[in-house]
Amino acid sequence: MRKTLAVFTILCLFFLSAGNISMAQTDNLSSSLPADHHRTLPFWSDWAAKKGIDLPSAFGVTGFFTYMSRDIEVKDVTVEFAGGEPQSISDFASFAVRNKTTMSAAKFDVWILPVVNIYVLAGYAYTNSNLNASFTIDRPLLPPTEIEITGQTPVKGPYGGIGTTVVAGYKNWFVMGDFNYGKTLPDKLNNAISFTMLSVRTGLAGKLGERNSLRSWIGTIYMNSKCVLEIKQPSSVLGEILVHIDQQPVNPWTFECGFMVGLSDKFEIMTELGSNFNDAAISVLTLSYRF
Repeated sequence: MRKTLAVFTILCLFFLSAGNISMAQTDNLSSSLPADHHRTLPFWSDWAAKKGIDLPSAFGVTGFFTYMSRDIEVKDVTVEFAGGEPQSISDFASFAVRNKTTMSAAKFDVWILPVVNIYVLAGYAYTNSNLNASFTIDRPLLPPTEIEITGQTPVKGPYGGIGTTVVAGYKNWFVMGDFNYGKTLPDKLNNAISFTMLSVRTGLAGKLGERNSLRSWIGTIYMNSKCVLEIKQPSSVLGEILVHIDQQPVNPWTFECGFMVGLSDKFEIMTELGSNFNDAAISVLTLSYRF
């Protein structure tokens, strides 16, 4: 944990120091189209022009890759066997679950106001759940049966989502809030998995040479997701057992730090690293085209 904290702190200091070097070169949050350029979107662009703010191109397409690893808390466990009714075994079970998720997706966004961006997401998610479990099943008129499950359960499926970003700032400093909601349809589950994410970032923005820009920030993410994992486990005594595991993240909070480089007014490259210095880690890499 100390090693992770040290690495994360060094990265944050590097990003912010890099931002401070370039920030003295500009008083604008971004550099793209001239402030007096006639445009339909975003609405109220005249207000931004009067403030001397150079707005980015209204539309953007982004491809991104995300990797996330975190521990999972088991809220409830039920089992079904021999055609019987589901029975809860939470009081007689011990579970250790860790999820590793990778997601590749495309995002389409538009600035509808100088400070408000909306977007949609579509992609594919893959989750590998490492599960170590042991539990006891009571049987009427028969001795209890001990069941152990150890292994990996890969779950994959399409992903979609919507979201919005709100920004504000003064000179080179900015603050940004983002909210998005998404669902994935796993191939081994009967129900969809919903994700709700809320993040807040603050940092510095400025020039990187004549035509390029640089933004660096620190922030935090709150992610809430719940799902029911289904596992079929063979038993020599009971036959096939269907196990339902109701789970959610142990710690929904993650701290983050990242930077974005704008290449002219068309392309943007962004990377971000996050951790809660305990059980969770996240990394993001994106490439955007604005038009």
